[in-house]
Amino acid sequence: MPTPSEPAPAGHVPPPVPRFRGTAIASGLVSEDQIAACETEVSLGLGSAEGVEPSTWDAAVAEALVRRDALTRFQAQQLLAGRRKLTLGQYTIVDEIGHGGMGQVFRARHSLMGRTVAIKVLPRAKSNSETEAAFQREIRMLARLDHDNLVRALDAGHDGKVFYLVTELVPGLDLRRQVLKHGRLDERAAASVVAQAARGLAYAHGQGLVHRDVKPANLLVTPEGRVKVLDLGLAGSAIESDGTRLGRVVGTMDYMAPEQIRSPDGVGPPADVYALGCTLYFAVTGQVPFPGGSRQEKATRQLSAQPRPIRELAPKVSDAFAKVVEAMMRKDPRERVATADAVIERLASWTPAQPVPMPRTTLPRSEQARAGGPQAVAAGSSVGQASGDVSPVAGPPTPGILSEAEETRRDQLSWNGSRNLLLPSVASPAASSSGVGGAADAATNSTEGSANPWPTARSLALRVALAALAGAGFAAMMKLISRIHPPAAESLLGKGGFVMLGCVAFTLVFVGQLALARRPRDGQGGGSPPPQ
Repeated sequence: MPTPSEPAPAGHVPPPVPRFRGTAIASGLVSEDQIAACETEVSLGLGSAEGVEPSTWDAAVAEALVRRDALTRFQAQQLLAGRRKLTLGQYTIVDEIGHGGMGQVFRARHSLMGRTVAIKVLPRAKSNSETEAAFQREIRMLARLDHDNLVRALDAGHDGKVFYLVTELVPGLDLRRQVLKHGRLDERAAASVVAQAARGLAYAHGQGLVHRDVKPANLLVTPEGRVKVLDLGLAGSAIESDGTRLGRVVGTMDYMAPEQIRSPDGVGPPADVYALGCTLYFAVTGQVPFPGGSRQEKATRQLSAQPRPIRELAPKVSDAFAKVVEAMMRKDPRERVATADAVIERLASWTPAQPVPMPRTTLPRSEQARAGGPQAVAAGSSVGQASGDVSPVAGPPTPGILSEAEETRRDQLSWNGSRNLLLPSVASPAASSSGVGGAADAATNSTEGSANPWPTARSLALRVALAALAGAGFAAMMKLISRIHPPAAESLLGKGGFVMLGCVAFTLVFVGQLALARRPRDGQGGGSPPPQ
């Protein structure tokens, strides 16, 4: 039985979609009386059902149920598509939140208790012995963890052949969305967020777990500034046998420690500290340490290159604070801040006694793009939900910025054991076009982004067309002058003809446009740091 939003197999011809009335009643979400009342309401506007296109009638009835709060919009869409099962055990699916590294995530409500929760589902289409084992491993890991700064597991089970994990639903945004939507954080707010995350990680490390995928998208921040670490599904347990490990890197290259790239099976808590340092770098600068480039290029830079100094991107950050971030991001684990507890201690000077409320003033779109770095990408594993600021993954995708699903497909990797070769994640059975695990290339802009003074191919073609139009127009004008006043035309043309004069005009206009394009615009060029 497919889970909501599960795509059909390739080449599958779907059966005719059943009429909405029967599907809605069969789902148990609405009663026949509720349907009848909405049908009466719709008939007042559209007339009788016999005279209306069936799909139009069904959509109108579904919309009426949504207006009456009998269904959520997500439920109505699923029922219109012919899916009648929107329950998992005792939980009713209310909305889709997004995609995690191992499955889809839904908002759901317990039928008896009325409590709203998040449910992560391993779709049946992605289910096999390996993914089921990994999913059950995640369930067992979370079951033994209980900390204020970790998302708590509440329940787990399987309905038919669908495995699911129930966790608390955290109101707020993940740190990635927070920064992209509302701007970079100051030292106090950033220290508060990262110190809380470090407390959760220190507890997990004490339980023998390494997260292995710490990043802004996996830190949920409530409006009051409280932090929960999400998605321990990629964690490797120090107390589990080597035979249970996946033997490959599955994570986000923008935040991955060098030793995790070199030897994915041998990482320890310092790898999480490195990723937390990259996350802190993003929080105060608004961009990842190594923006742009392919996965191989990112891996090479993580192994040996140094990121752009923090104070070049965020001049208001103090030298002392920047040095703490740099110490967390040392390439050699022996030179790095060693533990999450040590991170808390190093950030103590900036960490307030109480969490810092998060800013909620939405940046203009141009500022949102700038906040994400030149090409506005900070890789993550989740996508936004349709409404409200409730996570485990939250916020609609910002226009012009890669969605979390696109970034997941780009950045979830497999490492074949060689230092020089990154392979697409063919070993991940969860790979799919829906963004549930897997890997695929996604186009990214250059590091310079909009500051690049040279025109793009599209703008270059436009300039050529304008210059050609100007040249042709000038040649036509001279031809007209030659007919009206031949002596004047002869003096202007000299020994050249109309075509040569048109070519000269084309060249002058085209060169002039290039010269204007090279001029730096306000706020661009000159090495000026992004505004705070």
